[in-house]
Amino acid sequence: MKYGELNLGQVEAIVNKLGGMEGVQRFLAGNSEVVVKKNAASDTFRLTVDHNKSLAEMIAAGRYDWTNDDITAKRFPITGEGLVEFEARYFHFDRNISSEDAVKKIEQTDKENPWMSAKIEHLLAFGEKFPEEQRKFPIVALGSVAGVRGDRGVPCLGRDGSRRGLGLHWWSNDWGSGCRFLAVRKVSVS
Repeated sequence: MKYGELNLGQVEAIVNKLGGMEGVQRFLAGNSEVVVKKNAASDTFRLTVDHNKSLAEMIAAGRYDWTNDDITAKRFPITGEGLVEFEARYFHFDRNISSEDAVKKIEQTDKENPWMSAKIEHLLAFGEKFPEEQRKFPIVALGSVAGVRGDRGVPCLGRDGSRRGLGLHWWSNDWGSGCRFLAVRKVSVS
């Protein structure tokens, strides 16, 4: 018997992977997720943050077509010294998610070598190194949150047509299923 492009054996393998019929019922009820694991090495990349640059210099280096004027050094201070190399990756949850839930999931991914939500300096280093990525999907840095006009703003790389931009979005709003969340961890030194 065929189920679309799947045969009965493939459907049974999926049911087994989900933990039997109870797992399937939890999944269908929205109480569990299916996580497709890829080769971890292909999911990560290196990112160097130059803490010797000011926020304004980091923004200028990204050559954005537009920026939000509420992104200031007072609201988003750069912390750290010198050149620091990080391992970085996107987290994509493929569903709407709150800022709190995204941060929790990022932090819980690897307890032995934990990820942290990227700060603005990581996001700006990323935007400079990979300028075309934000044309594919919004990229969010949940590690930098600042009070802006009575709410909490989070820096995000996005686009407006073909124009690249550095914007702010509200922490309290859910993020759409297309968003990617940048996360980093320091590169181990041997």
